[in-house]
Amino acid sequence: MTPSIFRLRVCFWLAGWSAVAGGATAQGASQTITFVANAENQTKPRVRYTGHAWEADQGGFLAGAGRGHRLLTEVAPDAGDFRIELELSLPAANREAALVLGGDSELVFAAGAKGWKLRGRFFRAGDAPLEIAAPAIKAGKSFALVVERKGEGLTILADGAVVHRGACSAAALGALGLDPGAGTVRLYTFVATGVFATSRLAAKPFGNPFGMQLRRAPASSAVVYEPVVLRGALTNESAIVRLADGSLETYSVTKPASDSITVQRSRDGGLTWSEPQVAFTLPGRAYYALQVLAAADGARHAAVHVFGEGPGGYRGRLYEVYHSKLAAGATAWSAPQRIVPGYIGSIRGFIQLARSGRLVLAVGRAIPAREQPPKSGPDFGWNDSFVYFSDDQGATWRQSPDVLSLELKAPNATRYGAVEPVLLELRDGRVWMLVRDRQGRLMQSFSADGERWSPLDRTSFISSDSPAALLRLRNGKIVLLTNACQNWTDPRSYAMGGREVLHAAISADEGKTWRGFREILHETDVVSGGDRGTAYPTLAETLDGKVVVVSGQGQGKRAIVTFDPRWLEERAVRDELASGPAAWTQYGDEGLRVETVEGGARAVAIPLKATGLCGALWNFPISAEGELRAKILIPAQAKAVRLSLNDHFNRIDDKHAAEHAVFTLEAAKIGLPADGRAHDLTLTWSRAAQAGEVLVSVDGKTPVRVAARRRAEFGVNYLRVEFRADADTGHVTIGQLSAQVPR
Repeated sequence: MTPSIFRLRVCFWLAGWSAVAGGATAQGASQTITFVANAENQTKPRVRYTGHAWEADQGGFLAGAGRGHRLLTEVAPDAGDFRIELELSLPAANREAALVLGGDSELVFAAGAKGWKLRGRFFRAGDAPLEIAAPAIKAGKSFALVVERKGEGLTILADGAVVHRGACSAAALGALGLDPGAGTVRLYTFVATGVFATSRLAAKPFGNPFGMQLRRAPASSAVVYEPVVLRGALTNESAIVRLADGSLETYSVTKPASDSITVQRSRDGGLTWSEPQVAFTLPGRAYYALQVLAAADGARHAAVHVFGEGPGGYRGRLYEVYHSKLAAGATAWSAPQRIVPGYIGSIRGFIQLARSGRLVLAVGRAIPAREQPPKSGPDFGWNDSFVYFSDDQGATWRQSPDVLSLELKAPNATRYGAVEPVLLELRDGRVWMLVRDRQGRLMQSFSADGERWSPLDRTSFISSDSPAALLRLRNGKIVLLTNACQNWTDPRSYAMGGREVLHAAISADEGKTWRGFREILHETDVVSGGDRGTAYPTLAETLDGKVVVVSGQGQGKRAIVTFDPRWLEERAVRDELASGPAAWTQYGDEGLRVETVEGGARAVAIPLKATGLCGALWNFPISAEGELRAKILIPAQAKAVRLSLNDHFNRIDDKHAAEHAVFTLEAAKIGLPADGRAHDLTLTWSRAAQAGEVLVSVDGKTPVRVAARRRAEFGVNYLRVEFRADADTGHVTIGQLSAQVPR
């Protein structure tokens, strides 16, 4: 949903540089760090402040005001060439703000000013400021600025035109940031590429010490089974399609120019990809959102939003949807044409109906009059979902008369309303829509033909205020992707506290029943000030029946993943640990590893620490009935050990997760001793969908019955282990872990 209005790019170009997203590299190598991006998601930016902290706004920016209240990045580029990118806006005219480039140097700029100033030794202006001609920008107007440093040469460009050429220092900056000066600055993104001190940088991309990133990429598509990361994706919200010949294409907004759409191709099931190339240019600048579909007649259709300004949008901003078509056999896409006016958020729902050939596009669109909450009465947020359709292959479009709204029934960090709808045609001809909502569940609507729609109602699909994705496989089954994550310690935070995990489920009966809900993508364990999480997926099926997913947000977090959908239908799983703790997650704790225990067996070791919660989670196929077996060792230093069986993901540092689980078992009450010895544990649960019970047996003794705390719609699919400790040494170990669910 994040817009950008005033785009400032400060680029210190490095001949032959290569960006390594978000991670530590060898000394002297160039790398990219995202300090701030998409502030609406409440990610802690990698910055510090010299005065008041800048405030995060639901519009997707950090707002700073007042001279001296600087935002400074955690680290600044060292000596050599480097590149910096910012997106920001200056709401007021003729109010000077500054880009800080070193301890005494600033690039001073203002909207509507006739001249800008270069101050300080970085610009070789130690004695007096250098005056340069300013571009003709207006308050709130989109603006692009590029500053290039190569050696000791500096070039400043505004919207592609040279504003200044001169000399500059090649030394380390020492400081990098923004000073609001006499005005206000709205900062959307802040990214730097260059050489940084490696000791101060975050871990490498896909560098989790746990989870699916530990699995090696396959040698061929034929051996794909469990989810595995194939490579990073180009940008957020990339779209993937499969063509009639079986090849795959991914489409992305070209970054950083944002003026075109880039395509990559794969002919081996996503294992290898061509170099990116421009598919078609746009009549303006885009953010990220697009969808592409492969039509039945061999054509491709793209829907992408393009930035504009004017009434009918959000705070004077427009993100209008444009349509472009690559006809079957053609080599060039058609010129993009506007089909949806106003301010449109992320585009997720764009399909062709098999029965009629109709193109159907569903979007969330801003309602300007609802930007602020009402003083009384129901609040429907500042967006509704609208549907547009075309019966002439995109030449003309009509709008459905039905507007889909969601009442916001509880306080939260955002007021989006009904946004980011996704679509799927069912076998009976109906069209199914799933809509993002901030109250912990996806919402749904149905249509007979894509024109008239039922009011939105609540589904049973748990979602962390994130969009879903749907795919019909060639065998008729449906795959659903959703972020079934919750944070009960901070349930009103952005995206219900996080999007660390993306889940996949499968249905063989048109959505009546579902299996799986298994983890297919994990957030990379990288501290970042940028977009975060595993959300915004698109997916396609390969010719050999594998599923390829493109998803994730932020530097080093966007991934192309593949898995076999049969994996979602497993009924018996065992934690083999051959690749390490690849089936485990430990967000909110650290130190998880695999150890060899008594008898030569391998077990997961969860370390003790004297402060905070300790623990980890293991995901298995969801079921209302089933049995879990493990051999567990609890040392005497571990206190308040609790085991939970649950139907959604929580971070370990969620202090209230166990209270909201389906079943929670206290070790002391179920006869599981903390005596430093390994004990056999069997958990047999039943009727979870009716708030049933679990039978707990330790070392074969008479089972203890524990009633469910609540019902689970589809069953349980997580074992959560959490505990506290009075020491910083020792481990809780879990080995021989398996789960069996009925066929």
